[in-house]
This record gives sequence, structure tokens and C-alpha cells, in this order.
Amino acid sequence: MGYSVDYKPTNRRRAKRTVPKNKAQRTKDIKNAIRWNIRQLEHDTVGADTIARSLAISMLRLNKIAPPTDPSGDHVMQQLISDGILGKTERRGSVQVFDRAELLTSLKAWVGML
Repeated sequence: MGYSVDYKPTNRRRAKRTVPKNKAQRTKDIKNAIRWNIRQLEHDTVGADTIARSLAISMLRLNKIAPPTDPSGDHVMQQLISDGILGKTERRGSVQVFDRAELLTSLKAWVGML
């Protein structure tokens, strides 16, 4: 009445790094995320003078670099600011904003797109 089945997984997933092994790999992941998404950020913010910090994080997809440890992407953005790659944000009300031109030029220079 019973039957046996050999279980063979049919869907194979590519292994993803949850946490980079070292600082060089993390920096490489950050540069790749910025390089792949900076054109979209530039296109979507054409008429704006400033870009909100949370908007920059989501449009550059910095929250996808290490989702288990940094689901919001704030740590990656703060690392870019503390390393001197980006300037500090200004407060407008309760929102932290970057100057659009300064943000784009500094990110492009850092990833080598200038």
C-alpha cells in the first residue's frame, strides 16, 4: 500500500553571502550596489535639490547588502559618511537630507564612474 520516493530537490538556489567575510569584500559589495543603482537614483531625482537619507538608501539598495545584520541599510550609509566618502547630512525638520549634486559626484568618484 505504501510507496517510497527518492527526494531530489528540484529548485536550487544560489548561495548568498549573509555577512561579508572581510572588510574588502564588504567594500566591494557596497561599490557594486552603488555602481548598479546610481543611474536610477540620478534619473528619479532630476528635479530635486536634495535627497532624503532614507530615499538614498532605498534607491541605492544599500539595505540589500547584508539583510540579516542591517535590514534598514543605515549602517552602510553611516559607514560611507564616517569614511569620508559622503558629506554629513543636513536636517530639514525631522528629515536628514543630502545635497543631490554633492551626493552624486562623491558616489560616482568613489566607484570610478567619473
